[in-house]
Amino acid sequence: MMPCPIKPIPAPGFTLISGKRAPTDGEYFCQFRNGLVDEDFKRTPQSMRWVHDGGDWDIVAVKRVD
Repeated sequence: MMPCPIKPIPAPGFTLISGKRAPTDGEYFCQFRNGLVDEDFKRTPQSMRWVHDGGDWDIVAVKRVD
């Protein structure tokens, strides 16, 4: 496993999210407010806190796993 890279928001291939609600289905790779991009772990709507609280670990962009 490689360390998570820091990239500009949104990272290439990622889409910004509103931070007001969780996605309804699917699996996603996530980019956090601090710029870290994690493409090692897939996340589901039930597995993470999707509503923003202003912290460094808010999910701000996602890439759907196909």
